[in-house]
Amino acid sequence: MTTTRAPGEAWSYDDTLAVAVLDALPDATAVLDQKGTIIALNHAWRMFALDNGGTATATGIGVNYLDVCARSAAAGSSDAAQVVTRLHDVLAGHSIEADLEYPCPSPSIGRWFLLRLTRLTGPTPGVVASHVNITRRKMAEEELAHAAFHDPLSGLVNRVLLNSRLEAALKPRPGQHRFPDVGLLYIDLDGFKGVNDTYGHNAGDEVLLTVAGRLRGLVRPADTIARLGGDEFAILVPRTDTAGLAALGSRVHHSLAEPHRLHGDTLIVGGSVGAHLARAGDHAADALHHADQAMYTNKRARQPTNDGVVTAR
Repeated sequence: MTTTRAPGEAWSYDDTLAVAVLDALPDATAVLDQKGTIIALNHAWRMFALDNGGTATATGIGVNYLDVCARSAAAGSSDAAQVVTRLHDVLAGHSIEADLEYPCPSPSIGRWFLLRLTRLTGPTPGVVASHVNITRRKMAEEELAHAAFHDPLSGLVNRVLLNSRLEAALKPRPGQHRFPDVGLLYIDLDGFKGVNDTYGHNAGDEVLLTVAGRLRGLVRPADTIARLGGDEFAILVPRTDTAGLAALGSRVHHSLAEPHRLHGDTLIVGGSVGAHLARAGDHAADALHHADQAMYTNKRARQPTNDGVVTAR
């Protein structure tokens, strides 16, 4: 650990135990004086700076941490701006502690840290600033969030996330006189139960994965494909019209009609497709219901029209 002591300064880190304790901390930690200047730092702080191209001149003893954060904030970092505000509050005694989670990615690693600012009292008041690596926790949280909103088999979004995106797409935007229509395709595979009954559930999963892959190849980046459960899928198509939605429905119908190879057999597992064009202000549940009903109309007809797509309005 490196420390400095101004002439007459009552508080010192020359004590062997204090030095050992600070250096033993696993998190990059620095001690700031009342003006925000770094007066002590530990081994983890220095090693992190070296590993990431930092220098003692830029991040070491004597550097004003407030100035470093202020420059980053001026360059557009919202996280740094929050650090400046919270650090001022703690230094001024308005709060005894503050914290902030922030991303700190490198070219090869997506990292997250928790900055903890703790008020330091005594003859030389200041702040202890620690950067705690929380990457492992954030990754676990992201995995849980992904699992909550995605189908575990196909990786497609699930019904919950589809509804959320559909609600957002249908929300009117103030200041606009004309809102683009929002398209929905509701897809139900034909004869899928027979695949599971004849070839087993593993073969059925292969069909579902193949269908998911085919659908991914048909949509735009702005579109959302969802697996609603079982053999039902949906595609959310923002900013479209009747012709565009019908064209996509036709492509989906023909793609689903392509054969599958299962256990040496060639099978056709087609699909019934229902289309609905919703407008801003419509309810998401109603839009999805209309697309679902259009799909069932198609399935009952047995003689698909418009390349297997029935459009409900």
